[in-house]
Amino acid sequence: MTDSPDLRAFLETVTNFTPVAQAHAIIHAAKTTDGGKIIFPEPDKPIDDQLGWRITVYEVTASGNTQIEMIANWIRRANKLARPEVEGDGSITYSPPSLKPHSDSD
Repeated sequence: MTDSPDLRAFLETVTNFTPVAQAHAIIHAAKTTDGGKIIFPEPDKPIDDQLGWRITVYEVTASGNTQIEMIANWIRRANKLARPEVEGDGSITYSPPSLKPHSDSD
């Protein structure tokens, strides 16, 4: 998959949005970026024959039973790829450099 600067910048921007604004921005990006794609459920098909919601943006694909679940799954997958310092709950973890214990005999 991808670790593009565009994906990282996009994630850093949408992180500051409300959940509704995040959904709008991600769906808009799926419609306007190269390789972006969104599949909506088809109301005429039985539920068992549906893929549900599916989206691809910046080469990251996610799906869900609802639009909200799809967006949350996409954000989680994209963060895992482009921003590994972001935890699953959205918090950011920075690990300090490991320090080797120093002894007087060294």
